[in-house]
This record gives sequence, structure tokens and C-alpha cells, in this order.
Amino acid sequence: MLNSQSAPPVSAPPNWLIPLDTAERVLTVGPDHINYRGGVGSVMNVYARHFATFKYVTTHRVMGKGKLILFFLRQYLRFVQTLLNDPLIAIVHIQASTHGSFYRKLLLFLTARYIFRKRVIYHMHGSRFVEFYEQSDPVSKRLIRFLIEKSDIVIVLSTYWRDYFNRHFRVRRLEILNNIIHQRDKSAGFPTRPAGKLPVRLLFLGAIGQRKGIFDLLDGIRQYRDSFEGRLVLYVGGNGETNRLQSYIAQHRLESIVKFEGWVSGIRKHELLSTCDVFILPSYNEGLPLSILEAMNYHLPIIATPVGGTAEVVHDEVNGFLINPGDQKAMCQRLMRFIDNPDLITRMGGESGRLIGGYQPAAVLPQLHHFYTDLLSSDF
Repeated sequence: MLNSQSAPPVSAPPNWLIPLDTAERVLTVGPDHINYRGGVGSVMNVYARHFATFKYVTTHRVMGKGKLILFFLRQYLRFVQTLLNDPLIAIVHIQASTHGSFYRKLLLFLTARYIFRKRVIYHMHGSRFVEFYEQSDPVSKRLIRFLIEKSDIVIVLSTYWRDYFNRHFRVRRLEILNNIIHQRDKSAGFPTRPAGKLPVRLLFLGAIGQRKGIFDLLDGIRQYRDSFEGRLVLYVGGNGETNRLQSYIAQHRLESIVKFEGWVSGIRKHELLSTCDVFILPSYNEGLPLSILEAMNYHLPIIATPVGGTAEVVHDEVNGFLINPGDQKAMCQRLMRFIDNPDLITRMGGESGRLIGGYQPAAVLPQLHHFYTDLLSSDF
């Protein structure tokens, strides 16, 4: 489906953060941003609400590999058709990841840059980019370098990623742009739980698999079960290796401590974020995880690992705790600190609320608007 359909017109529009004279010149390509199941789709969903018109081509949806190839080919033709039929478009903003996504976006880049002579912004979200680049064969490495070094602007999510790209590539222009989350509707229901009441409600939202560290967390809870029984409840939301997760819970009889919620979105996600006490994401690699930003937006303290850009939003001993990936003992010790010192939940959660302002639309999108206007005013 071509979502180069613009946002529906409204009478008396708001003060758009990306105004019409700029928004109509930009075509964004990336994953499904309406029925999304991932961080990049969530970011694009926020963009769509703040562009005066949002021209968008969906290039990825969650589906089987064979169907995805056919879907992408159809969308590539629509991408070409959009560039042919819309002479206002001057910039193609590519939302990028790694592995298969890279090769799909390479075709879009070559088409936009060398056939249609458009400016290209390459916006890297991939948490596994280091692994992807450094383990690629020489030909693939050359293609990766070519795309990155020929883009007009490369956007990354944090200083960690800026430093990595500066070390490995000769980028024409490299910019940091924070990930972005929706402004929370504070008038919505589900009041937060009273501080200090046991059990502490712990929340994990993310892909179920080794990379996000969920099985390290379960192993830690199993090992220190006597310390957590009756004092901690873990809510797990996500998709991926769900059968493995449920088998682990049943095998080790953790049903009284661990509650699997399945894929969480909408009202249930809001309810969990509003009523849980602490958020945890013990990942092995990340870009800048949206789930952590969303939890901070609900004033939750965070337990996470200092991978990717995470340490730039989770400040150890300020709005949460940072532990090394796979360190189950340290993870459980930090959980016990929240259980034994409930005031920490309130204090660190308040710090999360203070720090999150830089990741909301009013802070992020004016920077993006500046990138666009710079490109539009410069010679090709």
C-alpha cells in the first residue's frame, strides 16, 4: 500500500512542526507506520501527526519472506511512480536498518539519487549495525560505505552512533536526531499505583529473544526466586520466541511471578505503563530504544544496559540503573534495591519525567525541519 497518501486535510490546521512549504517537498520511506510493530514505525507514526502533509511509501510489513519480497517490489514501483508524478518532491528521507532492510533501501537510494536526482537523507535506526557492517563480506562493506558516504545527510540516534560513523566512514554531513515519542495524554485514565506497595510491578516490552535479554532476566528471577516471591511481579509484552518464553515459565513454575501479556499495544500498553513501577530492558545491542523512552514518558525508573545510545537516556543512579549485558546477579541486585527502597521508584521516576522532554515532538522536529530547509536551499 502506498502511504504517500497525505495526512487527511483538516479545517483550521494546528501549527505544524513541519509546515506545508517544507513537508510537500519530502518523501519519506520506511516500515508500516499505521499498523506497526516496531520502533521505527512508531517514530514514523509521530512524524505523520506533525507534518502538514506526510508523503510516505511503506516498504516493509511484518509478513513471510516470500510475501515481503513481492510486497517490496510492488512498493518500489509505487515509489518510482510517486517520484514521476510529484514534481514538488526534492528530498527522499530513508528510514534505514540493517541486513535485508539495507539492500531494499540501497535500491531506493540509487533510484532517488541517480535516476531522479533527489537529495537523500539516510536515517539509521538499526541496533545491530556494528555487527552487520563488521561481519559483512568485502563487496557488501563497499556497498554500505557507498550508500552512507554518498547520502547528503546521515542521521544517527546518539553520540555513540555519531562517533562510530565518524570512525568508519567519510560522511558528507552527519547529524544526531533524537528518537521521538508521542506527547502523553495525561488526562487518560489508569492512575498510577501508590508508591511503596508490594509487590513491585516490573515491566518488559520488546522482542522476545536473546538479544533483548529477557531470558537473562528470567534466569535471574529463577535463581533468586526466594527473594522475589510475593515481592515482585514481572509483566512481559512482545512477540518473537513466545513459545520458548512460555515453556520456560511453565518448566520453572514461575507463573506466580511472571505474567506473559503477548503483543501489547493501545489501551493495554497504556495501562501497563501507567500501573507498573519499574521498566527493564537488559539488551545486548540497541540503537536508541523507543520502549525505554515510552517508559520514561510515564515517569518509570529504568534498568537497562549501556549499549548503543541507551546510556545517553538512562543515567546510572539518576533515573535508573545500568548493568552489563548478561549480568544476572547485578540485575537482581538492582531489582532488590527498588523492592527494599520504594522511595527510589518515586525519585528516579521523577528524573525520567524530567529527562524525557528532549525526545518529544516540540524538541525533535524543529531540528529535522532545519535539516530539510538546509538541503532545499543548497545546490545539488
